[in-house]
Amino acid sequence: MKIHLLNAIQNGGGHFPSHISRRIYGYLGLAALFFAMSLGTLFFVHRSFGGGQLHFSQTVFSAEFIICLLALLVLYFLADGLRLYSVIRAMGFRISFTYILKLVFVNIFVSNVTPLATGGGVVQIYFMNRKGIPLGEATAATSIRTMLAALMLFTITPIVIWLEPNEFRGFFHRHVLYAITGVSSLYVALFWVVLFRIRVMKCWLYRFLFVLGNMKMLSPRRRRTVYLRVSREMDFFSEGFMKFIRNGTAWAVLSFFFTALFLLLLFSFSAVLLKALGYHIPFLTVLAFQVVVTFFMYFAPTPGAAGIAEGGYGFFLTHLVQKKDITLLTISWRFLTIYIGVIIGIMIIYGELFNRKKRVGL
Repeated sequence: MKIHLLNAIQNGGGHFPSHISRRIYGYLGLAALFFAMSLGTLFFVHRSFGGGQLHFSQTVFSAEFIICLLALLVLYFLADGLRLYSVIRAMGFRISFTYILKLVFVNIFVSNVTPLATGGGVVQIYFMNRKGIPLGEATAATSIRTMLAALMLFTITPIVIWLEPNEFRGFFHRHVLYAITGVSSLYVALFWVVLFRIRVMKCWLYRFLFVLGNMKMLSPRRRRTVYLRVSREMDFFSEGFMKFIRNGTAWAVLSFFFTALFLLLLFSFSAVLLKALGYHIPFLTVLAFQVVVTFFMYFAPTPGAAGIAEGGYGFFLTHLVQKKDITLLTISWRFLTIYIGVIIGIMIIYGELFNRKKRVGL
């Protein structure tokens, strides 16, 4: 699927290819589904975890609190842009940071309305290709940006749950904690293999497809096509990452730094909201819960983890705050970290489609 989309981009010239345009119109429809699922889950959280109670504290509407949240929100979006900007510079390309910020909101919108966040990278690749970055390098840049955040999160999660076992045994059976640790370790191991033992990875892939072929699940022609396409993606990522490390050491270090800063700012929204409501919960405790919630969001099959994110967040809050504050905290957290970015992304995408129609005289 991704290869077809990239081919459509390459053949589309300076405008949105018709294939991409149709998909973007589909994304706008998925946005309605995303918000509907989110609102439905928020109502569930309100009734089940919040006990039907909704309390608005005057502190939430104070000028000091609003200014603090706005500053945090701006830093959050800037850090998101800087992590992609640093990856692109490390790979030897230059794009204005203003344009990168546009890509940030496009990614937030598209990735949050597609299952498993599969669409954001493709649209970002299209925008980067318009600025002269070859498709292979653009694909590697978006992949590296995503992998760095995932690598940090999957490394931190097992550490968090075993450093704070008493906090999480109330939520999960001990076997679930072992499973989380196993999945995280497997992810890190696969990351290392793809980078430094790519031939081993290709060998495993070939054997797996061969087994599927023997089971009559893939024809020989289809098996070869799948192998070539997946191998090509592996090569793009591996070569791009090596170029990222070798050619721009300072920018590569900065990309790690801005990725860590981005995650820290993302997790800080909850700490600020809790502080505003008068709770004095240690920041490391809030950070631990946020890490685990975000970890599970990576596996949510729904668009933008809608339903899973709100439900999981509300579930964890039941052990930290009073029922009357759960609904407000969940809505505020989701609004600040996702909904604002999605709305801005919709406006940017709509503007691009409108300008394209205007240019071609539709």
